Amino acid sequence: MTTTGLLPSDLPLHEHLRAHARATPDKAAYLWYGARITFTELDQASDAFAAHLHQLGVRKGDPVALFMNNCPQYVMAHYGIQKIGAIVCPCGPLNKEHELEYQLTDLQARVIVAADSLLPIVEKVRERTGLQHVFAVRYGDLLPSTPTIDLPAELQVCEAPVLPASAEDFLQVARSGGKPPPVTIDIDNDVALMTYTSGTTGLPKGAMLTFRNALYKTAVSVNTKHVTADDVLLAIAPLYHIAGMLMGVNIPILSGATTVLLHRFDPMAVLQAIDRHKVTWWYSIAPMNVAVMAVPDAARYGRSSLRQNSSVISRCRRSASTSSSPP
Repeated sequence: MTTTGLLPSDLPLHEHLRAHARATPDKAAYLWYGARITFTELDQASDAFAAHLHQLGVRKGDPVALFMNNCPQYVMAHYGIQKIGAIVCPCGPLNKEHELEYQLTDLQARVIVAADSLLPIVEKVRERTGLQHVFAVRYGDLLPSTPTIDLPAELQVCEAPVLPASAEDFLQVARSGGKPPPVTIDIDNDVALMTYTSGTTGLPKGAMLTFRNALYKTAVSVNTKHVTADDVLLAIAPLYHIAGMLMGVNIPILSGATTVLLHRFDPMAVLQAIDRHKVTWWYSIAPMNVAVMAVPDAARYGRSSLRQNSSVISRCRRSASTSSSPP
């Protein structure tokens, strides 16, 4: 196995987070529209959430659902769950009520972390599932007073919404300073992630990935893409999707690189991020590149820092072209 320079790579990813927090405590792990979240802050926030989950009775192998779009709190929750050996279970934020109910029931999940805007859906399914604890995330809580990148419309909220009594404030928990008890991880057999298939040919199925699965795929990507701690990454793909998770949650923590995190794709925001934060590496799909190139005044934004853009052609488009070919 390869090494990251800090720890042997046969340790789970959350141990690499701890190592970066010790080695480079003040380095920015994530830039959220200009707001800095350091490796120390990320490590401490995930520790506090892990400790709180343990107090609620969440144990190794228990599923914890995540139901939100891209934000720093997603990453905090992800690693907090894994620090106690529990299972990260992403739920697509576009899920309708029946889809969320199906997934939570299938998981037998007792805990969910959800965006405040999605709480009405959570409340509708709560009594029909095994949910006992709901944590609410407000996307605007960690935004800077003066963003360096244009905010999408849904983040331009003047006042933070009041959370219902049925939900606990995630950020308040993440800032509580708790420390989780030590948990022994069997990296080859313990499940770190359960992500659901799209359900094209039947009901969605939970695909179980071990801590080793997550580590191996991340290490291969870091090594083949030559990502180092000196890089600045741009993460736009949805973190709840397996590809977006790899690029925006896993690779930053294994490599120790700083990541510019965006709530969602916007071509102007991409140009601003590359120009203002000197992004060196960006994972995209081809339609994103087309949209960025179509921005009328794109030429006025500097892009010389970008040394690599890993771009994927749409699978459905490729399949369509293949199926239309003569046999």
